[in-house]
Amino acid sequence: MRRAFAAVILMLGFSSVAVGEIYTIEDEFDGCEHGKIYPLTNGKFMRCDGYNYFYKYRPKVIADGKKVIAIDERDVRGTILDAGVKFSTQIDGDWEGCDFDVHRLTNGMYLVCSTYFYEYAFMPSVDVIIIDGQVEAVLINGESKDGVSVVSLNRH
Repeated sequence: MRRAFAAVILMLGFSSVAVGEIYTIEDEFDGCEHGKIYPLTNGKFMRCDGYNYFYKYRPKVIADGKKVIAIDERDVRGTILDAGVKFSTQIDGDWEGCDFDVHRLTNGMYLVCSTYFYEYAFMPSVDVIIIDGQVEAVLINGESKDGVSVVSLNRH
């Protein structure tokens, strides 16, 4: 009953409700895989705790406390994370995907590829999500990528 009520509230466009909180995913939502992280527009993050695939731009997230109940009126399991930070940079110049190589970022850090995939972009955006001191996700042009990490080289 509570879940149905929350879905009705979401459809009507109310921004807060007594049964929980409503958040908005920052950009594109392209489904949940266990452990996948999405930034929310209020500076918090959502972690997927199961699998559910669908696409939506800036969908609403209904949560009861930290427990995610639904995304875009669909039953999705996840957790709202309070502690985290996101920083943004760009790949310096042309980028043709990953080929087990290293790419310089405009903030002086480096994107390290431990995988292969091809896609072309000029100076694509790179968003790094850090939760509890660990890099949890690297998004390139808004898309989460597996097999990539960001490092800073210390020079002595």
